[in-house]
Amino acid sequence: MAIDLEARALAVRERAAGYAAELAATARGETTLACERAVLRLMGVTGLDRSGRPLAVEVVDRLAALGPARLGGGIGLPFAAAAREYDLEPTALALDIAAGNIDLALEAELLSEPARRRDAETTLADWMAAAWERFDANRTARAELEDVIGDMPGPMLGIDLPLSAAGAAADSAADAIAAGADLVRVRVPFDRELRRRLGDEPDPEDPTDDPELAPAGSQRGLAVLRAAVDEAAAERGAYVRLATQSVGLASPDQAVVAAFERVDLVFADPLETVVEFGIEPARAVADHCFAARLMARAGVDLAVGPGPLAMAPEVARGEPLEVADRIGRSLALQAIGVELSRAAGVADGRLLLGALAGGDLGAPLAFVPGLVEVGLRRLLYPGFRLLFVEPEDSDADPAWPLALPTWLAGADDAVVAIRRPATSGIGAARHEIRQAVAAAAAMTQARIVGHLTGDAAVLAERSLIVAGDTLRDLADDGWERLLLSPAALARRSDPSGGWIGGAGRVARREGPDIFGAPEAIR
Repeated sequence: MAIDLEARALAVRERAAGYAAELAATARGETTLACERAVLRLMGVTGLDRSGRPLAVEVVDRLAALGPARLGGGIGLPFAAAAREYDLEPTALALDIAAGNIDLALEAELLSEPARRRDAETTLADWMAAAWERFDANRTARAELEDVIGDMPGPMLGIDLPLSAAGAAADSAADAIAAGADLVRVRVPFDRELRRRLGDEPDPEDPTDDPELAPAGSQRGLAVLRAAVDEAAAERGAYVRLATQSVGLASPDQAVVAAFERVDLVFADPLETVVEFGIEPARAVADHCFAARLMARAGVDLAVGPGPLAMAPEVARGEPLEVADRIGRSLALQAIGVELSRAAGVADGRLLLGALAGGDLGAPLAFVPGLVEVGLRRLLYPGFRLLFVEPEDSDADPAWPLALPTWLAGADDAVVAIRRPATSGIGAARHEIRQAVAAAAAMTQARIVGHLTGDAAVLAERSLIVAGDTLRDLADDGWERLLLSPAALARRSDPSGGWIGGAGRVARREGPDIFGAPEAIR
């Protein structure tokens, strides 16, 4: 009996889309600490307070301390009312609030007066218009720069930059670009809210005015890095992408920074944070949906990972995770992330999909699971760009570059690969990626390469059944039984239901929509 993988894949995608639509509708009615911090950034609040702590964090924490109703009303209007009252610019006002010199509760009370509310709404609308102008200017600058210096066709090779200060990261980026890197990715340090929830209260940051000494993943650091990347790209004669990756409770903040500092690609997987840290799923979804709306408005590309390894049931039973379970669950969780992003307005052409969920690719016959993973993603989301990330210990996994032509054959995919060679090996790594794509294209043109058959088709069918069952169980039974990893169980410290970050999510009260104009820029 023939296996109808297309029909099963369609059913999984439709179930994921329906479930994500319900999650997104709930998220639209909520706000979080991170969403309100992002609003402050949109209004122009940057930098540190007088104690060396992130200014946006301190101001929103003061609002949240007034209770869920105040946080649910949002930071925008009371902050705008205070700006009118004291005739202060956003950052100066934020410094006074963080120092305790201005009470947001009093400013919120002023909004009950119609004239003051109208004035606050006008000020907030002006700030948002300025933010969207900055979004649009950077999107235009990106397109113009690509036109001037050109864009390198073919697959892109991405390189991870070391965690360092911005100046050192800029030097590393310039060396990598000169050696052939098409994309450089910087990891954003854990946000302060997550570190607090994990019991790791960070020390105050050094409030130095030198941006080259700022963390590379901070807003000031990314400005330094963007300038260095553009300069190196101009010398090379091809546009180079800048990417960020963060895991935690700050995806809305990172979306604003990406738009303001012309970051091209953001790596953001809402469910990775749930599995890795035990962050409350509803909080992760609310943050991701808000961040995705911002990225859609800015025209920033979004990379959704291949789906985390959800293995709590097997761990509880002391059993290994079967290959079909690993593939199917990861596929289901990735599909939720993709559909949440699409529901928020991110265009399909701006989404990249992690192609492989991990596992021992160097094991005998491991080519087949890789074929199944890539093949199923093509079935669910045909035409989407695929993202391949080399395992961290590439020396222990020599099969990875050799397997690429096999995984890529059979479709005309745009490919991005993140590799981890030393600078001296970047040229060779780039050559390997391009040769792999060329070999896959040659196989596709010269042979009949396409549908999965035999053992691969059987594994694909079993994986799709698992994916469908996973989506059904999540909708019916909730998240906790399936998603909490041992690491997340050990780290849970938030008193609100055991999940991290749940206390920072509240129902949104009626107020102005900061997005105003249509958000999606396609």
